[in-house]
Amino acid sequence: MDIRRHYNLELLRNRGLELVLDRMGALMDARHDFCTCEQCILDLIAYSLNQVTPLYSTSLLEPFKPNPELARRVGLEIELALEEGLKRIARHPNHEEGGDESRT
Repeated sequence: MDIRRHYNLELLRNRGLELVLDRMGALMDARHDFCTCEQCILDLIAYSLNQVTPLYSTSLLEPFKPNPELARRVGLEIELALEEGLKRIARHPNHEEGGDESRT
């Protein structure tokens, strides 16, 4: 069975991704020492999500009923993952030499 054809996967949400993107946007606005080419940004998102507790939901109401302890823990995980990811990716960028490193 092809799951993608039989079920509406648009209802499946990754709340962790939303939180990483929110925090990352604010962080990138404040930092100007990190390459903002698409590859470096995607690498940072992927690295961070691999470090954070998964937060998938199938309900639009789920994000409005967060467990305070889980929210605190995931917030800390996101901060640590982004900081470590920024360091790792800056040391070993995955973009080609001479890639677009300008802030867009």
